[in-house]
Amino acid sequence: MRLPHPVVRRAAAGATAFVLALAALTACSGGSASDPEEAGRTGPGAPGGKAPSAGGVLPNESPGAADNRPPGELSGRELADRAVQLMAATSYKLTGRLGAGGDAADVTVEVTKQRDARQTVAGADVRQVLIRVGGTVYTNVESVVGPTAAPSLPADLRGRFVKTDGQQLDAKLVDPFAGTFGAGSGDVAKGAVEQVDGKGVWPLTVKSADGATTTMYVMAAGDPYPIKITVAGGDPLDLKVGDFGADVAVAAPSPDLVLDQAALQRALAG
Repeated sequence: MRLPHPVVRRAAAGATAFVLALAALTACSGGSASDPEEAGRTGPGAPGGKAPSAGGVLPNESPGAADNRPPGELSGRELADRAVQLMAATSYKLTGRLGAGGDAADVTVEVTKQRDARQTVAGADVRQVLIRVGGTVYTNVESVVGPTAAPSLPADLRGRFVKTDGQQLDAKLVDPFAGTFGAGSGDVAKGAVEQVDGKGVWPLTVKSADGATTTMYVMAAGDPYPIKITVAGGDPLDLKVGDFGADVAVAAPSPDLVLDQAALQRALAG
């Protein structure tokens, strides 16, 4: 399973528009911490504002399921399971780069504690904004019509959004952590501790059928929050993960800026 850019739409001009699936996980609430080491102590995003202590009970686990083994004694699969559950219980932000060369694009994804999300992808020939609020996804019209048609859009369509049912998204794509490293992802290889941005991390790796390798770097001290994720061997991806538990706000576009797909087709038909 490929991580956040599993759906790729190639425009006629040769640019690549990356469509990231947005998180749609169980709603939760919590505190605030921007550093994963602090998160391990104060607990961002868990129900009631208190995350599990290192090696403690994770969200959705019963008290009898507590695993007090230190991370060094856990397998790659066990560490990945912990990381996936931690990320399901906090807000966070992804920032980084997708693609290479002329197809490269900067990406930012913000996910709230309620699992709403906003994604922006910006490259030489593409600017895409996706907003997910509840079960609805809003996509900017410019990215819907593609980079070839976008320059000739009527002025009254620029800056507007198309509304679609977000529940139609593939369940394996809606969350980059669970979708790539969840229980159905197969073997997870655990490498030796290394340094990322001055922090000790365990690299956890999965391979997809097309030969791409996805690596999630989780904290070696405290709870295993991911702080970086990369894809090699396919469309390259390099994302940093941070702002755990931050007070992220994502709102739907103003109603006067929203069209459904039928309305967009009528407007384009003139």
